[in-house]
Amino acid sequence: MGFRAWLEKQAPDFLLTWQRFWFAILLALANTLVVIGALNSVSWLQDEAWMRAAAGLATGAVLAVAGVYFTESRPTARIAGLLLTYVLPLLAIGAFQVTDTAWIVPWALPAISLLWLSVSPFTRIERGAPRAEQQDRFWWTNQQAVATAVIAAAAALIIGLGTAAIERSLSILFGLETGQIFYNTVLPFVGLFLAPVYWLATLPRLSAYRAGELDRVDFLPLSIGFIGQFILVPLLVIYALILLAYAAQIAITQKLPQGMIGWMVLGLVVTGAATWLIVHPAFMRSRPLVRLFRAWWFWLTLAPLVLFFIAVWVRVDAYGLTAERILLLAGGAWAALLALVFIVGRGDIRLIPALAGLILMVLSVGPWNYSYLAQSTQAMRLDALVMNAGADKSASPPRGDWSAEEIAEARGIIDYLTGSREGQRAVREVMGRYGVTWDPLQDGSYVVLEALGISQPTTDGEQRFATLFRDFDGAPIDVTATPYLVRPVGLYGDTAVALPPLRFVMSGGAVRVGPAGSTDENLQPLDLTAWLAQQSGGFLVAPWIDFTVAGTSYRLVLQSASFDRGENNDGPNVLSSLDGQLFSAVAQ
Repeated sequence: MGFRAWLEKQAPDFLLTWQRFWFAILLALANTLVVIGALNSVSWLQDEAWMRAAAGLATGAVLAVAGVYFTESRPTARIAGLLLTYVLPLLAIGAFQVTDTAWIVPWALPAISLLWLSVSPFTRIERGAPRAEQQDRFWWTNQQAVATAVIAAAAALIIGLGTAAIERSLSILFGLETGQIFYNTVLPFVGLFLAPVYWLATLPRLSAYRAGELDRVDFLPLSIGFIGQFILVPLLVIYALILLAYAAQIAITQKLPQGMIGWMVLGLVVTGAATWLIVHPAFMRSRPLVRLFRAWWFWLTLAPLVLFFIAVWVRVDAYGLTAERILLLAGGAWAALLALVFIVGRGDIRLIPALAGLILMVLSVGPWNYSYLAQSTQAMRLDALVMNAGADKSASPPRGDWSAEEIAEARGIIDYLTGSREGQRAVREVMGRYGVTWDPLQDGSYVVLEALGISQPTTDGEQRFATLFRDFDGAPIDVTATPYLVRPVGLYGDTAVALPPLRFVMSGGAVRVGPAGSTDENLQPLDLTAWLAQQSGGFLVAPWIDFTVAGTSYRLVLQSASFDRGENNDGPNVLSSLDGQLFSAVAQ
């Protein structure tokens, strides 16, 4: 018996899956090997280029699957199918090796690839009944894919729990330390290769769809539809009415929205779009509550979207564009376009992922990408500030008596830009136009402002405006009481940011924090007076901040902090930026 015959007998599903998705499987295997090598301390695989390669390989695998689906849906478009199945994944892998953000920011490509995968078999533009059938096929295929993806993830989790039990048993009963084998090799192989291959084996063929599939009340669509009809729809309508009431309050009080209204509205419209997809089947559309939702939902989003754009524009006008705000605006544009299309009667559920993927692609490729555009506009703000903040333009470098507000604004811009290599270059280019230079090995607001000629008084050799970093060669930070890494936290200048599960506000150097969704009035202040007073020397002293929110302990392990020690270093110490990693005592 040959190998092929043996494989057909032992694992027929794998052989069929290999024949259908062989290129995607190869890319997934290559990604798995790179990750396993890095986890097992293969030094050359821990290089940034290989980490980028792993992300590219995973993205390429998804694009290869999308290419197969496109080819199956359009068998006559052979050249386009070959390009999308083989060339596009290779281009995505190469895109992750581009480190110059002036051309491309690849980190949105995984999301784009998944969105393209969802619509790749349904690219025909039809009218009437054929168009409705395309939408039904889209819903049925993606419902099957999502359901089996959840099963694959659950199976991987069960295997992980079983592996952990086996590893602990071997260690406790026989003293065999097999943790590195199980956790650095077995689990990654299961999670990154076996689970995706299983998922590929379950992906339905387009020919499996039968007319009337969405008219039948099957268990899974009915269960999902129940959640959409009786949970999501009422909650969304209530939330939309609350935002409408808030809009009326703004119209009466003439007070512009503030806080995290942008993320609140974006969360509303994204959840609404997901609910629209959930209740698409014909048997759901006949329900009275669903009919009411479909008749009024997009009209209900108009007023919240107006609030959204006003709130985001207030932040942009005050502090300029950042990558986060550009993506926030992109989400608002996506929601507004969807509302417009559905209100005028041209709605198509395929547009929900397709528009999102298209907007993300536009904002990822080219000099207008969300990272480079933010850096460019912040650099222009810095340039304008240097020119207009009382500087003597006849001097080289320009000198001037800057106000405290102008210094704080410049410091916030510089600290934001110097957080990346491209931003550091942008600051040097702006200042170079005025003949301002400084030590090529140093970056940060203090050295830039000092080189610009703005007085930076010191006492006992300490800088008034200081940017201190954690001593990365010093003792490691103890996080045993807060062992769960939550997310990075960056606060620059006067800012209000939602970083779930928390919300931070820094204003006038004071930091307040509370649960995500809290209003400004409900945030608790962090008393950093004693911590700031002990900061001296070349590195941060006690580079962490402990606090408790809603009964949960957190530790913010700092990478850097910038602050003003006051005139003649007499205080009060005023923070201007914090950058670090947030750890929690409980899994979030």
